[in-house]
Amino acid sequence: MYSTTIFIISKRKELSIKYKKIIEALEQEVCVISSLSEALLKIQKIEPELLIVSDTIDEELSVFCSKIRALTFNTRPIIVAVSKSSELDDRLNTLEAGADDFMSESISPKEFQARIKAHLRRFLENSFNPTTFFVQKGLILRSIKKIINSPKKSAIMYLKIANINTYREIYGEIAYQKVLQTISALVHSALNNKDLSGHFYDDEFVIITEVQKAEKIASFLTFAFDNILERFYNKNDFKNNFTLLSSDLKEEQKESLMRLQIASIEAYEGKFTNSEEVLNALFELVKLCKNDKKSDFIIERPKLNGEKPNTAPKNRIIIMEQDEALSLLLETLCNLNSIEVLTCNNYDNFMEQFESFNPDVALIDWGFKDEKKGLEIARQIKQNVNNQTKIIFSSSVHNKKEILCAGADFYLPKPYEANLALKWIKKFLDN
Repeated sequence: MYSTTIFIISKRKELSIKYKKIIEALEQEVCVISSLSEALLKIQKIEPELLIVSDTIDEELSVFCSKIRALTFNTRPIIVAVSKSSELDDRLNTLEAGADDFMSESISPKEFQARIKAHLRRFLENSFNPTTFFVQKGLILRSIKKIINSPKKSAIMYLKIANINTYREIYGEIAYQKVLQTISALVHSALNNKDLSGHFYDDEFVIITEVQKAEKIASFLTFAFDNILERFYNKNDFKNNFTLLSSDLKEEQKESLMRLQIASIEAYEGKFTNSEEVLNALFELVKLCKNDKKSDFIIERPKLNGEKPNTAPKNRIIIMEQDEALSLLLETLCNLNSIEVLTCNNYDNFMEQFESFNPDVALIDWGFKDEKKGLEIARQIKQNVNNQTKIIFSSSVHNKKEILCAGADFYLPKPYEANLALKWIKKFLDN
């Protein structure tokens, strides 16, 4: 549940204590400030949702409200003015200067509490997404800002639905909305009233919870999502474990089904300086979730000092192409781009050369139409040899589904431009 922060700006101590007790009964965070300079600094740093400003301050009430409105035009907090004055002109001037409400000091505690509660309710209702009932991005960023200025440790979790844009394009908007509603139901079932869930983008989410709960929540969400995934796809797509966007005449990268990817970090005062640093850390961490067979999560652990293992850069490709002219052209382009290349024109000894060369990418041709030797090689690479090798499959036999089912990562129908093949070779080497 989102907890709002309320500032009471007043020089009269008795009045501040009275309002603070009334608001704390609503289980909201309250901060009393008597100095205008301190108030201006804290408003920029903490970004409270509601300000209660008394006319006991050393400035005219309407002028101060006008300054606050100019200072907070991005976050736009609720401003409630409280005054001893009952003059209509004072009320109108203050409201026109930017205040959302004007109350008299003689107002009863029950009415004061009810009106504050109404303002907060409208604020929160306008901040919920109507599809998922998660809070919108603005409140998430405010919550992160509060966490990085608090000594208490909290877990910030980032949830991403991989391949959902492809799913949306194929299955349509209604099916897409159903996925979001399902994610919402799963998340809400895993959280309690102290936790907060919200949108970063339409299909990317943030959860703020206790540190000790983060791994359990991530484990539950990934397990639950994979177990209900079948209901979102037709039988063939779910069985094949990928979807197709275009016809056999168009090249296409293999896109697996939707997967839930979750990253979680600890945040507290002093670890991060702003919300952008928090989000960038989450974005980098979630990149490690590269499992395309099931949903995955990663939890940030304390870093240990030590030597980092040296990992060789990806730079090797094996080309199985029977057309000697095309094979030579591809080999030349790879050499010009400093890519180590091994060409092969015999399917019978290909696997032996593959195992000794240990390439990062394999470019394979279908072979003779009826023999389908290229398909068999693709299956062997994915199932028995090195599942990390990316396969680009070129073919004059235009059968995209069978090729991708055999294990290819990218379908390249012939005839094709050699530069297009080079583009995808580089892309897979860089990943």
